[in-house]
Amino acid sequence: MTSEAMTPQRTAGLGLRKAPQQARSRARVEAILAAADRLLATEGVEALTTRRIAADAEVPVGTLYQFFDDKDAVLAAVARHHMERHSAAMRAILHDARSARWFDLVNLVFDRYVELYRQNPGYLAIRAGRYLSRELLQLDEDNNTMVADQLRRILVSQEHLVDSPALAVACRAGVCASEALLQLAFRDAPDGDPVILTEARRIQRLYLADIVADPGHRSPDRPLDSQ
Repeated sequence: MTSEAMTPQRTAGLGLRKAPQQARSRARVEAILAAADRLLATEGVEALTTRRIAADAEVPVGTLYQFFDDKDAVLAAVARHHMERHSAAMRAILHDARSARWFDLVNLVFDRYVELYRQNPGYLAIRAGRYLSRELLQLDEDNNTMVADQLRRILVSQEHLVDSPALAVACRAGVCASEALLQLAFRDAPDGDPVILTEARRIQRLYLADIVADPGHRSPDRPLDSQ
């Protein structure tokens, strides 16, 4: 976590007890979140206490409680910080890849998820321990929906598939399955188990290729062998 993220606009979305108005207060919030992130990365969720976080951030524990209700609120803020940065990066990828082929888009998205987990072990610790609140799970779902919708649009425009509820479900299932495999790859390997990552890529490629080839998804006037 970097201090440049702690603008008034950024802190307003972190679910704080109160928003820090002054630069000094924002710096303290940043220090608290950075300390929590470090502890998560090195010792896991179970090691976190408000006193540990405050000590590592070099702020009084009372300062922590000025902005956070408890440890869970700090966890939620750390997770939200990473998820919002990830969503912003994903939106940029999808915008730049509007004319990409579906397999290129899938590889870009896959690489972005791998990067997220490798560069943010604190966030990975939260995900692995299933410490996301209902609200944060919804943010995660919104991100998957965004990716699935873009994939669906690409398949419709480039592969001439029928834009149908069935195709939307297939794309959503593919995105969610890939994310589950990625979490499996990083469960016990900080950089991701290379064998599982390779299999995850293969599975998602074969799954989507099967969707593209499925006559049930293809427009009757654009059969596969006419491409």
